[in-house]
Amino acid sequence: KGVQYLNEIKDSCVAGFQWATKEGVLAEENVRGVRFDIHDVTLHADAIHRGGGQIIPTARRVLYASMLTAKPRLYEPVYLCEVQVC
Repeated sequence: KGVQYLNEIKDSCVAGFQWATKEGVLAEENVRGVRFDIHDVTLHADAIHRGGGQIIPTARRVLYASMLTAKPRLYEPVYLCEVQVC
């Protein structure tokens, strides 16, 4: 009964996840190597509070907060190439 409305918000949660991982919390770049575990969900009984306009930004804020509390790091890209002049 606790996750009774979970199927109704699944698409909104996925959209919030995609938004948060496309524009990461540190550099607004794609996020890689991150896993999120959802342990509990509490939803309002009134359907108006479970719409995409409520869930998507909230999901994004939750994911941003969890990334910030996990002490994120930026990796410097390194590309090695060899140039031969003939």
